[in-house]
Amino acid sequence: MKNIEEVRGEIREADRQMAAIFEKRMRAVREIAAYKKEHGLQIENKEQERKVLEANASFIEDEMIRQYYLTIMKDVIEVSKMYQERLIPFLQ
Repeated sequence: MKNIEEVRGEIREADRQMAAIFEKRMRAVREIAAYKKEHGLQIENKEQERKVLEANASFIEDEMIRQYYLTIMKDVIEVSKMYQERLIPFLQ
């Protein structure tokens, strides 16, 4: 069994990786916001959100962990929509 500090180190590394991936995702969200503004599309698209959650569910094999991951992804989608709302007025 690993000691607690080793495991905390693993968590810190996972958190660092998650932060980098979140930044990458939000840069893509910026591009989506620009597209939506240019094409007069609504920020919210429930069908697309359903597809994203369905696809993401398949990434997690452990059924118990999957429900928590989907909770995180729902929050990420909500944050992404809030970011788009904030960005759109400033996009050219």
